[in-house]
Amino acid sequence: MKRLALHTLAAACLAVAVGPAFATASSSAVVGNLIITLTDLNLADGILPSLSFVPNSIPGLHNEAKGWGDVSESYTRDDYASAPSRYGTLSRQLDTAWSTSSGSVTTAANAAGYTAMSAQGSARSGLDGYGKYFSQSYTGNNVSEFKLSANTQVTFSIMADLKANTSMGYNLDADIAEYGHARVLLNVGGTIDGMWQNDAAERGVLAEYYVRDDNTVSGVSDSWSGLMSVSFSNTGSTAADAWLQGVALSEGQSAIWDGVSPVPEAETYAMMLAGLALIGAARRRKGGNVC
Repeated sequence: MKRLALHTLAAACLAVAVGPAFATASSSAVVGNLIITLTDLNLADGILPSLSFVPNSIPGLHNEAKGWGDVSESYTRDDYASAPSRYGTLSRQLDTAWSTSSGSVTTAANAAGYTAMSAQGSARSGLDGYGKYFSQSYTGNNVSEFKLSANTQVTFSIMADLKANTSMGYNLDADIAEYGHARVLLNVGGTIDGMWQNDAAERGVLAEYYVRDDNTVSGVSDSWSGLMSVSFSNTGSTAADAWLQGVALSEGQSAIWDGVSPVPEAETYAMMLAGLALIGAARRRKGGNVC
């Protein structure tokens, strides 16, 4: 009984120090301020640079939120813009007890099919459950189609902001790794006079909480923000068909706490030391060693 009481006290002290949610993984990919620039490659041909949107390109969202453990849940949903001729903000959020996934696309009648998009999510965990999330926002039918005038170059530019965070690490017993990942992709392509041409730009961040042998950690967070651009040049004498692919993606998962996480942050030491002091006092009062 003494042994059980002392072990229970130690567990209670550790639970107070760590808290009910032991780990959280999160990530986000936010794209905005789309700029479309046309450049006349032949000022003497009398052709004005122009770009026309093919209206069968419908942006969409794919979201997943999952949870396992004492509460097992799984939700998946795809959403698409109502119609090629209707534009606005398309958004969706899914929630489980252990995870959240959300995405949005601000659609528009331009060659990209959108002006802004985002994907984000978070996964939580405790002693008895953990979550996983996935969110992807993308241009219509995976690509947006457009027609570009002869002797014209088009450049698509966006501002992207990527973040990923983790808080615990790797559960050896359950073989579960905690991670957060975010990615943005721009890819433009088409065929000019029988020759394939494309230009791609991609950035990603990844946070994987890794505990080294000396108890230091790495991969707690990662972030990037900046300008991304791709270009397509129609050097032919007639208008050319081309497409643009735009993707914002966020995914990650947390891990059930296994009791071997790194030493708690400084503010939790006081609570843990208080618990150890209580254990020591109990041992002294009983006048013996407790195993």
